[in-house]
Amino acid sequence: MTIDDLRNYHEWKARLKALEKEIVTDTVIASSDDYPYTSHPVSLHGVACDKKSLDEIRSLQEKINAVDSYIDTIGDVRARNLLDLHYRKCHSWAKVACETGRSMDSNRVYLQRFFN
Repeated sequence: MTIDDLRNYHEWKARLKALEKEIVTDTVIASSDDYPYTSHPVSLHGVACDKKSLDEIRSLQEKINAVDSYIDTIGDVRARNLLDLHYRKCHSWAKVACETGRSMDSNRVYLQRFFN
């Protein structure tokens, strides 16, 4: 696990959300079920499920799960809490400082020492 993986976590989550909600629209010609069987356009809406999108979704889910698993297995409670607040919940360092009761610099230095 690298610090870049942690920094990209939020972007991966945002991209995954966008891919899962990407709506594809198409229009087809249909006919009535009953006589006189007149034709009319029908709009179809759905989620894109081409191979490229599905592969990207799977790849993003694997990366996100790897980061989640890494953070969940950290034995140091303070480090796990800081990583959870800043990277998973996307709180600013100022908000993390308010929630932990420690300064922004002390939290950042603690994580730097944790990774070294």
